[in-house]
Amino acid sequence: MAILTKGIKLSEFASMSEEEKDRRVSSLFQAAMNPSVEQLEQQKNDLNDQIRSFESRYRMTSGEMRQGLASGEISESADFCSWLMLLKIRGQFEDGSESSR
Repeated sequence: MAILTKGIKLSEFASMSEEEKDRRVSSLFQAAMNPSVEQLEQQKNDLNDQIRSFESRYRMTSGEMRQGLASGEISESADFCSWLMLLKIRGQFEDGSESSR
């Protein structure tokens, strides 16, 4: 899962030579496939910020939300599905960092 932090504006892309287009797209592809440690840390921080936002909004921890869904005390909603997705992505980050040690 890669998140690009630098993109190409379509207006700029349209005015580039074919060589420049190839070079820029290749550079973006390489950044997506091989993100730097700093990019990965920023992505993890962004995920944690989004998760904390849900926890604050609903005044419960992620564990409490999961338990409420499992017990039926909480009904599924788009927000809870998004929250669960963020937790799953964070788990994948953590699993990936464990395997690289």
